[in-house]
Amino acid sequence: MVARPAAPTRSCNAGEFTPEAKGRVDIKQYYSAGLAFKGVEPVPQSGYRRMGGSRRVGEWRKPLSIRAITSPTPAAGPFTGTQTIWTGTVAGTVAAVLAAGLAISAGTATFTIEAFVGGVWVAVGGPFAVKTGTPVTRLAAFAPGQQKAATSLRIRATFSISASVSGLAVSAFFESGTALRPRYVALTTDQGDALSCFVTAGIADFFTAAGFVGSARLANVTADMLPDLGFYAEGDTIGIFHGQLQTARLFLATTGQLQDWRTDLWPYEVVPVADLGGVYPKTNDVWDLFWRFGDNSPIYISMTVNGETIPSVPLRDALTGDPRQHVGASTAEWNTFGAEVQTALQALPGLSGGVTVAVAYIGGSTPVKWTVTFGGDLSGEEYELSAIIPNTASSSVLATHSSIGKTDLENLFSTLRGWPGGAELVQDRIDYYRIPAVSGAMALSRVAEYFDLNIKGTTDAAARLDKLRSQTSETILHVKESTYLFAFTDRAMYFVPNRTIERNTPLNFVPASEIGAQPNCKPFTLEGEVYYVAINPQGLAFAANGGKQLLRITEAVTSATTNYNADPVSLLASHLADNLIRSAAQKPETDLDASKGWLMRTDGRLIACQMIRNQDINGYCEWLAAAGGLVREIGVDGKNRLWLAIERAGRTSIEIYDTTIYLQDAVSAVPDLGGVITGLAYEDGAELWAKADGYVLGPFACVGGSISLGDAYASALVGRWIAPRWESMPQVLVTGNDEVILRPGRIHTLHVNIADTDSIAVGANGEDPQDIILHETSDPVDAPMPLKTKLLTIGGEVLIGMMEGTTAVITQKRPGELRVRDIAMGTKL
Repeated sequence: MVARPAAPTRSCNAGEFTPEAKGRVDIKQYYSAGLAFKGVEPVPQSGYRRMGGSRRVGEWRKPLSIRAITSPTPAAGPFTGTQTIWTGTVAGTVAAVLAAGLAISAGTATFTIEAFVGGVWVAVGGPFAVKTGTPVTRLAAFAPGQQKAATSLRIRATFSISASVSGLAVSAFFESGTALRPRYVALTTDQGDALSCFVTAGIADFFTAAGFVGSARLANVTADMLPDLGFYAEGDTIGIFHGQLQTARLFLATTGQLQDWRTDLWPYEVVPVADLGGVYPKTNDVWDLFWRFGDNSPIYISMTVNGETIPSVPLRDALTGDPRQHVGASTAEWNTFGAEVQTALQALPGLSGGVTVAVAYIGGSTPVKWTVTFGGDLSGEEYELSAIIPNTASSSVLATHSSIGKTDLENLFSTLRGWPGGAELVQDRIDYYRIPAVSGAMALSRVAEYFDLNIKGTTDAAARLDKLRSQTSETILHVKESTYLFAFTDRAMYFVPNRTIERNTPLNFVPASEIGAQPNCKPFTLEGEVYYVAINPQGLAFAANGGKQLLRITEAVTSATTNYNADPVSLLASHLADNLIRSAAQKPETDLDASKGWLMRTDGRLIACQMIRNQDINGYCEWLAAAGGLVREIGVDGKNRLWLAIERAGRTSIEIYDTTIYLQDAVSAVPDLGGVITGLAYEDGAELWAKADGYVLGPFACVGGSISLGDAYASALVGRWIAPRWESMPQVLVTGNDEVILRPGRIHTLHVNIADTDSIAVGANGEDPQDIILHETSDPVDAPMPLKTKLLTIGGEVLIGMMEGTTAVITQKRPGELRVRDIAMGTKL
């Protein structure tokens, strides 16, 4: 045997490189990267493996249209036990029924909405809880895409005690038109239920991993709002934010009843006020000065306003102009005294002719009170005033605040001015941002009181309103709490070095990057560092086209200061990290995983970036959706599961990413005794594969929702499949002087070390990959082939051809497990 040396490739942690990096062997990650990581992902320890498949949970809803109800008939009460309280007639499909304003006179009740379908009463939704005195509005809905043709509707209720019903109004809806791209928000309840909510125009649908559980009506959420919706989810509550939407709240009304959702408005208690350029009513600031006289010393007065003090002014004799005692002073002399004080006040910095002094007398010529009024152009503000008689202790003057000056400013949030576009929890406060009236402002609630935004409070725990102090108009798009508070705008990124946010301590917004953040791509944390998607370079008006880079915020500490930098981490995969409109973070699921940042593009492609900071791993790969699928929304739920909304072949599906399978849009099924599976929700002609009792079967063409496996099996997983593809970086000849010689060459041998694999195809030199037979004579003949872990040496007739910049390709010709621990290439360059 002749020794044939080969260069090993063990680490693939650099992921997929941009085609511009072909031949750039001077990049240190060159031999850990590849030209294609499609459907395969780096394994931190070594090599790569196939990415996960997905299990279908349902689909998302098409727009709702009104279905007419004829002869709506409420039943006469009072009611006891379980009775029908309302009936109505419909003609056509029904997707959802809204029961609005239902009130009962006593006790408690639960009600269920039913439809008469094919001669049988079918539950649309419920049970929903009702309490005395509070009208209830609930939406009952079939699962999205599962509307049914009905002829009648009814509402059945069970009462705890005898009660009457009032206020009930019923509306029905059906699905029609083209499904809009949904928005995702995850909620984990206090009972540990991990819910995934998909919001479309007018409705929110809730799912668990087991499927659809219920819906809520969002009548004011329109199609135009969907791309820019913001969410805040905690406990049993989801807040829905948009600049043109009065903030809506979804609230789980009954603990443990995942279908019983209440819809109302976000319960702002006191919203912040601000000067938004309007004309506002103003109140003068008024102080009363009360006099007390003692001996006959001359009378001087000194006054201080907002820290500025006038020179002492004496009561003067009308004839000589000299200071005199108060005894015997005339009214004219007192009036002159007041006028001189008024002139002195008007001369103070910050004051003007708007401040006046009026002298009041009560019987006789000696005044008992002066009134100092801050009016005119000084009106609408509060002033601090004090007064003393400096030359004698026997006489005194006491200043009291009789009317506090104020300007009745307008609410920062309103139907006229708009509403916050997002909210985030920061140091036990809710931080509201993306405020249309003042785009660079953020409103922080009172500590532990998320809805109290009263900025007039003075304690450190009170609410506060802050605005970026920048030279340009900016819109705060995201806030995130990490080591410090980060604020992301459309133009820059800031951090706030205040360790604690207090009402009476100004926030110091320190610029850390001049690259703004993409809206609707929430910054996320991987391995303790914050990442965010850079905004489209053309600015916020072009944000719908998607962001262009992924940046990592790193701390730069010196002996004197702390600062942050935002560094791009996607330049070597710039062809993938492009046109990004959504982001989500997923923690490692197994010890073969790294933390992942999922990035969704405008064209429906889904990118995964794997990050391990202490190993300098920063690898990008692409998850391919089978059957030309386009990913339209992503999100990670409270149990670290990635949810996907995908368009395929004119259909929509909601799926959960699953690393344990390789089929997509997969469903579990039980074949009949002839191996036929029916009731599949795939389009006619769909290419399907099945894994039945461990055997991989297919492909099959779906016809009428049915496929035939050809034999009986106990159970099967049926789904779509797309072949993964890994391609190495081009192999070039590098001399001892680091010169690169470009000339035709070939890969003549591949040593592929596989683990737990049962399907692999290999190629090189620009030729089509060929399937590699893994069966061995020792394999059982009456069971599926065991997964193989071994070294494959491939050459000869499989690896033919020659080309400049030759590459190796590993893929699959049929579904199966695939993991490559390392690969070594024997080349002739």
